[in-house]
Amino acid sequence: MDRILLTEGVPLYVKIREALRADILQGNLHPGQKIPSEDELAQQYRVSRMTVRQGILDLIKEGLLHRKHGVGTFVSYPHFDRDHTRLTNFFESAREQGIEASSTVLKIEILAAPEKIARELLLQPGENVICIRTLRFVNQTPVTVHDSYLPYRLFADIVHETLENVHLWDVMEKYGYRVKRAIQKLEARPAAGEIAKLLDIKPGSPILYKERKILATDGTAVEFTYCYNRGDMYSLTVAMER
Repeated sequence: MDRILLTEGVPLYVKIREALRADILQGNLHPGQKIPSEDELAQQYRVSRMTVRQGILDLIKEGLLHRKHGVGTFVSYPHFDRDHTRLTNFFESAREQGIEASSTVLKIEILAAPEKIARELLLQPGENVICIRTLRFVNQTPVTVHDSYLPYRLFADIVHETLENVHLWDVMEKYGYRVKRAIQKLEARPAAGEIAKLLDIKPGSPILYKERKILATDGTAVEFTYCYNRGDMYSLTVAMER
């Protein structure tokens, strides 16, 4: 019998739960990995399937595990919660939660603003914008794709900045624009092929799609962004009153 089950006075399902928890937290079981079946765990620990099931259900309630019907039980990806009761950026939110966050820039290009972007940023038809596509990671797992559009006339030199593992809002302050306000629209939708590939999920998997306009302290529209967030790793908290 596994040594962890020799402790006196602790229910067997608790010992199994804590053994699985330790394997997850220590990295022996990785996010997305299928854990052994209930039968296999019952044989390993020499207990009943019901005892194993109770331990697993506790971890499912905590969000450390999740079940796929007819497939098995899997280690959940770390969940990243954004507090939308106040305006914080990706890296600030990660630090507050004790989560490792990083980002990589996939492309930077200068182009004539599409009609919707020009309208949101109050630009003239055909005026140039800078498009920056960024892939963001939580604990080295891709969680968000950002397509950010900035007015070229305000941030022409930003293309020469180091943008890896920094937030655009911090860089904008070097150009005299401090972020003050955001206007957002949220929508649940399936992940299309390219986005699914970048986020390492299957096409059609649920994502939280977000459109966001950012205003500086003087009211200038400084950024419009399309955000694609993994539905299995990303959540929002919003406070409301009546």
